[in-house]
Amino acid sequence: MSAGVVALTILGGWMFVATVIRGFPLIDPVVPMLNVATAGALIGLLVGVYDARGLEQQRSLEQLNRINDTLRIATQELVSNSDRSALEQAVCDRVIESGPYDAAWIGRYDPSDSRVRPVAWTGFDEEYFESLVVTVDDDPTGKGAGGRAIKSGEIQCIPNVFEDPTMQPWWDQFEALDAESLAVVPIRDDETVYGLISIYADRQNVFDEREKEVLSELGDTIGHAITSIETHEQLAERERELARQNQRLEEFTGAVSHDLRNPLNVAEGFLELAQEHGDEQYFDRVADALARMNELIEDLLTLAQQGTAIDEFDEVPLETVAEDAWETAGSPSATLRMPDDLRTVACDRSRLRELFENLFRNSREHAGSDVTITIKPIDSGFAVEDDGPGIPAADRQEVFEAGYSTNEGGTGFGLNIVKSIAEAHGWTVSLAESPDGGVRFEFTNVEMIESEPLTF
Repeated sequence: MSAGVVALTILGGWMFVATVIRGFPLIDPVVPMLNVATAGALIGLLVGVYDARGLEQQRSLEQLNRINDTLRIATQELVSNSDRSALEQAVCDRVIESGPYDAAWIGRYDPSDSRVRPVAWTGFDEEYFESLVVTVDDDPTGKGAGGRAIKSGEIQCIPNVFEDPTMQPWWDQFEALDAESLAVVPIRDDETVYGLISIYADRQNVFDEREKEVLSELGDTIGHAITSIETHEQLAERERELARQNQRLEEFTGAVSHDLRNPLNVAEGFLELAQEHGDEQYFDRVADALARMNELIEDLLTLAQQGTAIDEFDEVPLETVAEDAWETAGSPSATLRMPDDLRTVACDRSRLRELFENLFRNSREHAGSDVTITIKPIDSGFAVEDDGPGIPAADRQEVFEAGYSTNEGGTGFGLNIVKSIAEAHGWTVSLAESPDGGVRFEFTNVEMIESEPLTF
């Protein structure tokens, strides 16, 4: 408008000057000049409105292309990733690369835990995300955009974080990071809420209605992908469980056909002698053979049951379960040692006790009744070792096989049961030599529970 006024005023002035020079007098030049200026303002206004609309259309088109690119790139990551952690990190990276945003993070939500745990992020320093506290409860940290997004299942956009009192717990962090607007998108599939993706911008009023729709669609798409990944993992675990069951069935069949047949033949033979001679010693031998068969059957049933995958885990102190197992599988002359720093593990308490009992019996059978057994914490798990003669390196792979035993009176299923219990928990068991030259069983990939700090 200013340019139009100046341009037409100069043009009008030049025409008036030219008119006066040619001898035509002007009675009142003010009114024509005002009319010229008004016409210039109107023309400038029209041109300005036209340019503004063109610029707005260009910006709108650029925004639409950018949003579509964001969704397209993120969708490609959803399709190509079969690992949830890799998927979450890739989405954060792609959202920041393709949009006018400064940072993004994804947090996982578990209904049993009120806190949303950050698992993937990009844009800000790692220390910020690791110290971030967002909850889903009635605390101030649960009333912000993150808590509302989880509770409502709907996107929460904050045009100006410093004008929203529910965001006050994070004002200092926002100020330090120059973050002014925020969008929190729930990651969900139907009624299941897996978590959220939070997106930051250093300007106000970044997220309009069109962007909200696309980001909401992105959250739903991530939720569908996570459901697909979890379903695939459950199917894969089911296949592994079927493979373990088939293996146990083969072991069970082999044990029944081989290990039970020998005492059965013994019992039949001595029963014939007893019937023929009537000597009680033959009946005693029959009783011994039947007792042996009963022992084998008990171990076979335990082997069949302990390999079943575990669905629910309890938080169990290792020391407590080991003491319970020692009461039934230890001996008065044997010694059990445990340091004070034994931790709590996520496990099935009954099966862990069965695992310890079999290890204790194995040590007593091969190292003697006065054996010393030690339980130690190791990286990502624990170890059980003794001071006996140990197991040669060449035989360490065979000791976990069903029916393998170097003890004439053993069933050969104790360590196979130990391995089955470990695998049912998702643990890895390996065999090594203890510092005293005995046997050392190491259990890794164990979920260790951090102890809560004491407060006074």
